[in-house]
Amino acid sequence: MNKDLKNLREYVESESTERSKDHLIFPLFKNLFSSNKFKKEADANGADIYIEGRLLVELKTHEKDWLSAYYQSMHYKRRGLTYSTICIISHNFIGLWKLNQVPKGALELINNSDSTVAPSEIGKRNAKKTTKGLAKEILDSSYFLFDSKNSLYIDSQYLEFLDYLKNIDSERIQINPQNFLRTIGELKPFFRNSIDAIHCFYTMLPYWDTTSQVPFSRDSSPSIIWINGKNGTKASEEFTINPQHHQNFRKYVESRYVFTNDQIGINIDYYFSRFDEALAAHDSEYVKQHGIFFTDINLSKFALWFIREKFGEKKLSDKYIVFDPAGGSGNLISSWRRNHLKFKVVSELNPDLLKTIELRLKNDPIQIKQGYTVIPKTTENKGLNFLDKSAAEYYNIIKNYLSMDGKTIDKPFAFLLNPPYKNTREEEKFREKTSSNYLVNQQIIDLVKSDASKERFVHFLAQILEIAKIQKNEGIVDNPIIFIFSPTSWLIPRVGFKYFREVFDEYFKFEGGFFVTSSEFFEVDGKWPVSFTIWKYNYKKNNTNQVILSDYSDLKKTDLNINWDQDLKDLNKLISKIIRNKKKIDFGKNRHEIRDELPPILLSNGKSESYKMLNLYRSKTKDEENIPIISGWPLKDDRHSRIKAPHGYTDGDYIGFMDDLTPVRLRRSLDERFSNPQIQTVWFRLDTAVKDGNKCKIFSGPTDNRSYCAYNLPTAKILFLWYALGKITLNNSPLWANQMEIWFPNRQNSKLGSLIDLSFSYGLSENRCIVTKFEANNPAQNSPEIFIENPMCPINPDSFWSLNISDNIKDNTSLKLISSINELYEYWNSKYCKGQFIFNCGLKDEPYFSFFEYQDFVSPHSGLIQIRKFAELSNKKDLLDQFDIIKENTKNVREKFLTLLKEDFKYYD
Repeated sequence: MNKDLKNLREYVESESTERSKDHLIFPLFKNLFSSNKFKKEADANGADIYIEGRLLVELKTHEKDWLSAYYQSMHYKRRGLTYSTICIISHNFIGLWKLNQVPKGALELINNSDSTVAPSEIGKRNAKKTTKGLAKEILDSSYFLFDSKNSLYIDSQYLEFLDYLKNIDSERIQINPQNFLRTIGELKPFFRNSIDAIHCFYTMLPYWDTTSQVPFSRDSSPSIIWINGKNGTKASEEFTINPQHHQNFRKYVESRYVFTNDQIGINIDYYFSRFDEALAAHDSEYVKQHGIFFTDINLSKFALWFIREKFGEKKLSDKYIVFDPAGGSGNLISSWRRNHLKFKVVSELNPDLLKTIELRLKNDPIQIKQGYTVIPKTTENKGLNFLDKSAAEYYNIIKNYLSMDGKTIDKPFAFLLNPPYKNTREEEKFREKTSSNYLVNQQIIDLVKSDASKERFVHFLAQILEIAKIQKNEGIVDNPIIFIFSPTSWLIPRVGFKYFREVFDEYFKFEGGFFVTSSEFFEVDGKWPVSFTIWKYNYKKNNTNQVILSDYSDLKKTDLNINWDQDLKDLNKLISKIIRNKKKIDFGKNRHEIRDELPPILLSNGKSESYKMLNLYRSKTKDEENIPIISGWPLKDDRHSRIKAPHGYTDGDYIGFMDDLTPVRLRRSLDERFSNPQIQTVWFRLDTAVKDGNKCKIFSGPTDNRSYCAYNLPTAKILFLWYALGKITLNNSPLWANQMEIWFPNRQNSKLGSLIDLSFSYGLSENRCIVTKFEANNPAQNSPEIFIENPMCPINPDSFWSLNISDNIKDNTSLKLISSINELYEYWNSKYCKGQFIFNCGLKDEPYFSFFEYQDFVSPHSGLIQIRKFAELSNKKDLLDQFDIIKENTKNVREKFLTLLKEDFKYYD
């Protein structure tokens, strides 16, 4: 920045009074505008700065005074001054407004102001009359507004402000990094689909300047229009708009221009690099259905830097044909600008995305110089699906398109990609609408198998493997290589990926990589690790890769918002500082899954089998065809018609529960889980992955899915520990563990007993066990009445807790929590129940009562959630106070559990 801008910055950052620092401002405007036009204060009817016919500047001390300054500036018109723009500058505030863009409400206040009153007084009066909504309108109507909170772009904002001042007489509204997404939204009414508006913006982008115009359409093609820019010397590609919209569209385009400034990095490619934001903001359904998470531009550059500096591949294109089969926004393929990629090949399923990529590449001088091939040709108006054809067919298509450009496949591919991760919704009507409803080639399905077949990024890896094999069979000497962004689930690998990894590891050797936090760099829900990994073709039978990744999970988006074009030595120093002292995580380390600790189940015939989870849903039998009620839900439950898969049986004599505690009849399995009365077993909904810990729950009976039963002390120790690990470590574990299966802590640790005690007490406090009754002849005649007791009631001598756990707790923190729960039950029974049931207690709307004819009730042994609900509905402060004590003791149990796990067991080391 020059001296004048540095002085401006000093004024804005200083909290001193206006008068003590106004000398810092005058030189900027005096030097920018001719000195004979520059006037101030006494020579300007009291205005701080006045540029005749063009600009009035009002200086203030405090940011909060901007609104009164706005009206004050407007009032100088009534004092004979002429100007088309006002500028307000104060501590942490700079704003520019055109006088022809004043909101209606503000204009009424301005026009009705008393011209005989001083501008400063009018400013205060009108500011007081202005509503919050109008104040926001005034701010929104500015065409430059300084953002003091955006510390990363402070310098660039001052440069941008200077650019505005230099072009102050322009009659066009500026489209800039702050408002271009809104601009795309304003284009949507001209088009039938959101993607067309997005594509239109990017089609016009390179030509949309202060001279751009929209010519009238030709008589022969009345729907086709385009824009001319660069003083009429350049024309955009054509696009289609209904002729009835042409006049308004022309007016819209010709009253605006796109702001660029190469010196501060706001160029045409900058807007292309934010294409992902445009698509997410205006066509989110496409993003959801394809499971697409476009690659952040700076993360793309960091990945290419990592390839160059950490992997040591200095000139990628000299050895490989760089190929991105899922180009998306083009950020990844176009991100590195130091002759590292040179010629590249890019393809994409969606033709609109492909057109945008080509627009980006052909309007970038560097990309034009380095060379590229887009496949298919955008003139064909179609995309190329990487997954719906065999590898051989796809490879031949690529070969043919390259031959059209006079090129051959004489080098191995370097696959550089961020593929779609997953179909996040399965409604076919949405997938058809977004071109994501396609069949994956059977060759890929056969290679992937199992649960991994649901993951699209694994489909891409399988297809890449097959293409790499083709290249080797064709005699290409050097080995193909993969650079890929993906979730970490397949790197561990999770159970569903084990088969695929066995195949993949035989052909590819792991070379290195890192992972970052998903939500920091991608527009996604939740936080999970996204990896960037490097793999080189190297066939070796029975090879098993050890995947060790650098942990960059604490990297922020702002950390990588740096000048990537600076001298390479300086860049290397800067990045090395950013990633210094980062840990490496072994994703292949053998962590013994906790579910593998469960003992075999004894069957009624004396044999045993491995422990398996139970699901309430099942397949329909032939005898049940055309029978309307075949599930064990209560008769009035609309799930009988709403849910396709049967759950339980109409005549079941054992009760399970849906997630909302709706009871379900089921038949007993012939094993030891069902050999005891139901009160003497505890049932869990347990998920295996760390990331799914919030789904873990404890019930009085089997759950609708992923259900495990504690039927004795050994199984209870494992299942209560699994439950506590899932619930307590959620949001308290390092990011890399997110995709891991929950594993068993070190058995040799002497404090394992304390950890299990804490798990037991935590389960006693945090469970969904209840007391209820399933009435007879419901949902079918002759089905028995079944009374369900609470297996976790500490004062019922017949409960699972009393028979198996109560006398085995030794940890003091656990005992304190258990004691507070015992005291609640004793008080509940003596003060309220007095050994009896309380009927019509206010719980009739709960799913475990609402479907039945009998009265709702609570008993001395009711579940904690039932007693608490009764206390809340009845406003029983004495009970709620006891629950507060339980809550505090539960918190202490959680904290001790975490401390033991991290410090004594070194669970995450």
